[in-house]
Amino acid sequence: MVGSPTVRRMTESDIPPAATVSAEAFELDLGKPGARHIWEARIRHSLRTDPEGSFVSERDGIIAGVAQAVVRERLWILSLLTVSPTRSRGGEGRALVRAALGYERDTDAGVIIASNDSRALRLYGTSGFRLEPSFQVTGSVDATLIPELHPDITEVQPLELERLAPISRAVRGAAHTLDLGVALMRGASIYCLGDRGFVVTTPGRGVWALAARDEGAAQALLWYGLHQLRDERKIEIGFVTGRQQWAIDVFLAARLPFRSYGAVATHGNLGPLHPYIPSPPFA
Repeated sequence: MVGSPTVRRMTESDIPPAATVSAEAFELDLGKPGARHIWEARIRHSLRTDPEGSFVSERDGIIAGVAQAVVRERLWILSLLTVSPTRSRGGEGRALVRAALGYERDTDAGVIIASNDSRALRLYGTSGFRLEPSFQVTGSVDATLIPELHPDITEVQPLELERLAPISRAVRGAAHTLDLGVALMRGASIYCLGDRGFVVTTPGRGVWALAARDEGAAQALLWYGLHQLRDERKIEIGFVTGRQQWAIDVFLAARLPFRSYGAVATHGNLGPLHPYIPSPPFA
């Protein structure tokens, strides 16, 4: 390792190189139509809501890593942590996490939706987080396996997002309201079952998030989400922990393959996180 990384606050002008570095780490192709715009918008969203929680690491003036922490009510969330596989010389990840953890703003709980990267998992585990392994579902939906849909599920309009806040607070300890607009910008649809729960589906992706007050509502919403995704060539639903047996039962009934992938890392006094499928960037 030559020298130490310099960590500083992110600025608006850092967004393009930060997008390039983070996309490289996640093996995302920003050359696809609209891909760079969407990825930069995701980074810009966190920068604008939490400017004091966004950081970049530099070596010789070149950005090599990115971290973004956001605070939602009493919940701290690590929304993004990436280190360039080609520009990093070591030390960036820990330095960035240390900076992000310093942005707490009177929170009493924290959550990280962690990928399979063993170095990141170790970093979170040694930074005071409990690691709960999770599953990832991939495949296509067989519409013939979907049972009768719940008749009371309705689509949520953009101006109605605040009605979902009490559900999120009951399940994870903080509202999703501020970040649901990012999903809608990407073409997502949001469906709710009264005040019992909601699911967010994204075309070309899968289920972006699900939160419910009871397992019956959660299963009904998950089946509804799969119905909405039935024409997709491939869907992905990630970070389903073992305690979400209600979701695993749906995947088994739908004959969707799943594998171990990543973890949900937590500390402090969160909500029950059940029934719950987290949003990868915003928990």
